[in-house]
Amino acid sequence: MSCNRRLVFRLGRMGFLLELTDVVEVVDQIKNDIDPGRSDMRQGIVSALKFRKSWIPAVDPALILDISSTLRLQDKVAVILRGFEGNWALLVDQADELFAAESFKPCEIPFLLKTSATGFYSQIKLLNQEPVIVFEPERYYGSSAVAV
Repeated sequence: MSCNRRLVFRLGRMGFLLELTDVVEVVDQIKNDIDPGRSDMRQGIVSALKFRKSWIPAVDPALILDISSTLRLQDKVAVILRGFEGNWALLVDQADELFAAESFKPCEIPFLLKTSATGFYSQIKLLNQEPVIVFEPERYYGSSAVAV
């Protein structure tokens, strides 16, 4: 059932969609469970997040994509993802809701966006006429992440 649904989340004012296959959980309150002192910016890790009694790496794709956010790190929402190296947290400004896969329509990436976003996304879809970027977690964290 989860294979037919997508999570829409926001970074700044931009919408993204994420397949649920690797989503473990969405955590709304992280301020008491985040430790920015455990960062490794070379790997894109901005903090560690305590999740189910273990510390996991937390990645903020807004920094990589140069998207302005008004939220402080501790006020973000964590989407916990399953990865090859274990769970990790994707820090987002807002987790909107789940939508059926059929709600999204294919859309061409405009030429100027193709050249500026090389390596960070390869697909855009339309949801109610709003463009949303297909988020590909492997491009942001893990052994196959694109080097910046």
